[in-house]
Amino acid sequence: MATLIVVEDLAGPASIGRGGHSMYVLQWLHGLERLGHRVLFVEFLKENPGQDGGSVVGYFRQTVERWWHPELSALLIESSLDSLYGLTSAEVGRIAGEAAGLITLAAHYRREPYPLLDRVRPRILIEQDPGYTHLWGKDGDPADVYGEHDFYYTVGGNVGSLRCSLPTLGIQWRPIWNPVILGWWSPPKPLTRNRFTTVADWRSYGYLEYEGKILGPKAEEFRKFLDLPRLTGEEIEIALNIDPQDPDLSLLREHGWRIESSEVVRTPEDYRDYVAGSLGEFSCVKGGYAGTHCGWFSDRSACYLAAGRPVVLQATGFEDLLPTGEGLLAVRNTEEAAEAICAIRRDYGHHAAAARALAADYFDSGKVIRRLLCEVGLGDNV
Repeated sequence: MATLIVVEDLAGPASIGRGGHSMYVLQWLHGLERLGHRVLFVEFLKENPGQDGGSVVGYFRQTVERWWHPELSALLIESSLDSLYGLTSAEVGRIAGEAAGLITLAAHYRREPYPLLDRVRPRILIEQDPGYTHLWGKDGDPADVYGEHDFYYTVGGNVGSLRCSLPTLGIQWRPIWNPVILGWWSPPKPLTRNRFTTVADWRSYGYLEYEGKILGPKAEEFRKFLDLPRLTGEEIEIALNIDPQDPDLSLLREHGWRIESSEVVRTPEDYRDYVAGSLGEFSCVKGGYAGTHCGWFSDRSACYLAAGRPVVLQATGFEDLLPTGEGLLAVRNTEEAAEAICAIRRDYGHHAAAARALAADYFDSGKVIRRLLCEVGLGDNV
C-alpha cells in the first residue's frame, strides 16, 4: 500500500458550499483509496479566514466527517502552518516523508510547491480548465499558472492534438476523464424532478480572446439556447449561482427556465440527491470550452451519466472522444438540443441505460485512476 497526498480546495472562498466541487474531490479520494492506497487530503488556505473561520472550518469538518477520514485530513493556513482541523503540520510533514506521490486536483496559480510537500515526487497535476489556463499562461511563464510537476493531465482531451489549436506551452498533456464512484450513483433512484436540470455558475471566468473570437462565461452561452423550453414544451431547470439583482434572472424565467438557488446543492449529499433525482441534464458550457474545441467534459455530467440520467451537453469536442447519440448527446444549437431532449423523452429507458453503461466504460474511478497510476509509475503499488 502506497501513501499518496491529494491537494485541493474544499472550504476556501471559491469552493465552500459547492457540493458538486466537494463531490469531485471526494470521488478522487475514494477512487485512490479503493485501489489500496492510504490517501492524505490537505487543503491550504492562503490566509487566516478570520471572522469567516467558523463557516470555513464547519464546512470542511462536516464534509470530511461524513465522507472521508478526519485522521487523514488537514486544513492548514499556508503562511503560519497552523492547523484549523485534522492533522497538525508536523503530522502532515511526517506523512509527506513517506509519500509515494502528490496529486493536485486543479491549477492553483502558483509556482512554488506547497510547504511540507515540496519533497514529494512525483508531482501530478489534474488540470480542470482547459482553454482558460492555456490562454492565461501563454503570455507569461506557465509555471506561474500550473506550478512545476512531473506529469500534467487535463480533462481537455483534445489539447495537444490536431483537433485543437490551444497552445500546449511546452508541456506534454495527457488526457484524463473525471472519475466517478459508480456505487454512489447506482440507479434507480426516486425521480423527484421530472425535467432536465443542471448546476451552473452564471458569470464566472469572464471573457477570453481566441483566434479572433471573444469567448464568454456561461451566461453568454445559455443566451444562445434561450428558446429551448419553448421548443421542447417543458421547463428546464438550473440550480444557479447568480446575483439576485442580475437582469438575466427575469430573462430566463420569461423564457420558461426554472431557476433554483445554488443552495439546493450546497453539500455533497444535496448534490447527489439533485443529480440522481433529475430526469437528465441539459447544460451549456463556458465559452472557453466550447470555442476552443478542447474536448472538456464535466465531472458533473459524468455524475449524471453514472446515475443513469441522460445528458444533453453543448459540444466542446468531447464528441470526438466519447460515443454520442445514446445516453449522451452533443449539441451545437437550440434546434439540436430540442431534438435531443425530445428523442430522450420518446425512449427514456434506452437512453438511461446507455448513460449508465457509458459511465461504467469511461468514467469508472477504478479504470480512470488505475490507468493514471500505471502511467506515472505507481501501478505496481495498486
